[in-house]
Amino acid sequence: MGPVLCLVIFGLAVTITNAVDFSVECEEETVTVSWPMGLQNQPDIDPSHVRLGYCTPDSNSVIPGGARAVFEFKEWRCGAEMMALKENLVWSTELTYVPDSGTDEFFLKNVVCVYQRAAGWTPRTFKPVIETYGTGKLVFSMSLMNADFSGPAVTSVYQLGGFIPISASVDQQAHQPLLLLLEECVASTDAQLGPDAEIYPFINNKGCFVDSRKTMSSFQPRQRSSEIRLYLQAFAFALGKEVYIHCKLVAWDENVLNAGMKACHDKNGSWELLDDPAQSSLCDCCDYGGDYGCNSRKRRALGGKGMTREAVVGPLVIEREG
Repeated sequence: MGPVLCLVIFGLAVTITNAVDFSVECEEETVTVSWPMGLQNQPDIDPSHVRLGYCTPDSNSVIPGGARAVFEFKEWRCGAEMMALKENLVWSTELTYVPDSGTDEFFLKNVVCVYQRAAGWTPRTFKPVIETYGTGKLVFSMSLMNADFSGPAVTSVYQLGGFIPISASVDQQAHQPLLLLLEECVASTDAQLGPDAEIYPFINNKGCFVDSRKTMSSFQPRQRSSEIRLYLQAFAFALGKEVYIHCKLVAWDENVLNAGMKACHDKNGSWELLDDPAQSSLCDCCDYGGDYGCNSRKRRALGGKGMTREAVVGPLVIEREG
């Protein structure tokens, strides 16, 4: 990772903070948050109860006239969302406050750290993976569809905020019944992901539709286990440019779901498991990364391994209306 820039989005906090003025410093492996204490008409905030994404402070202290919390910010970056641009990697997350009761979480600030993109950096998620197991041959496919999924898309131009219907499937042929999952997906300005590709991840962490947490994107009810459908709400990424959708498709035993093999999306503010909402606790890892992320190593299906393919559709173009 190269030199570090830092950008903090300031705004009014909720009532509990009474518009506390937070200062944020993004370093190579840490983020330091500081704020004033002891001011008139401003409540004092206990630094041990401040959270950056899912991270608790690595250290915290009350200093003369204020307080400070230091967070370790490397590897999975406290569950922050990442966008890769030509020259920078942009990580965004929320600063929150959890009171003693632990029953409520109060929003404090949006925090964005901008790091210089190192030469030769590529998304770690998308290393070339092509595996074939069992007998016979599986045929994977992914397509842009029309609004009701009754046929292929008739246009490749989408309005910002509109929906991009996408279908992915696997032809089971002589295999046992298969469940088709999307392990990871990104939008990119490049048809082939490489060191200079700009990317916008919208599915990650082994099947977590992270874009559904902040937009109206969602998986759709399955018509058959070997196909998965989704509506991706058109986003403000590379507006007016050609965009490609890259996904890692996984064929899996339809009777075996776990934290590493799943399809999760947001439903009324909570994670829901597409194929069995009663097991939605399998999605709890979607807000985390690293050792707490969705890294299940259970491999029971299809002779012990799933079958994966990388698929690309596009180009498509997202435009502002008018």
